[in-house]
Amino acid sequence: MEKNATAEKLKKAISKHLLETEDHVKRLEQCFDILELKPKAERCAAMAGLIEEGEHIIEETEEGTVRDAGIIAAAQKIEHYEIATYGTLAAFAKVLKYNEAIQLLRETLSEEKKCDSDLTALADTNLNTKAK
Repeated sequence: MEKNATAEKLKKAISKHLLETEDHVKRLEQCFDILELKPKAERCAAMAGLIEEGEHIIEETEEGTVRDAGIIAAAQKIEHYEIATYGTLAAFAKVLKYNEAIQLLRETLSEEKKCDSDLTALADTNLNTKAK
């Protein structure tokens, strides 16, 4: 998405969140350590579908503000899925009294919500109007 975006602020937001995602992975690994479990990578059909939808938007639009608006929409769908996932995991950790994991999951949840809010702000700063 970053390489197909044209708005500099959008490129920077995507790049910043990619770096945050690396921290999210580290936090998840910490959660597995806390639970004394070994992480196992599995394909998530829902996430794969959201990524595919984003790729489709990029393929079907010309470079410019319309594509940027589509990239934001696709990225926000991914963020909403991640927000739901981390929120659910934090709630489970709370019920199971995994206090260390709760803090790690909530930190990631907060970053995901901030990314979503930042994307909304980008769309609202005239980008959607220009794409109209």
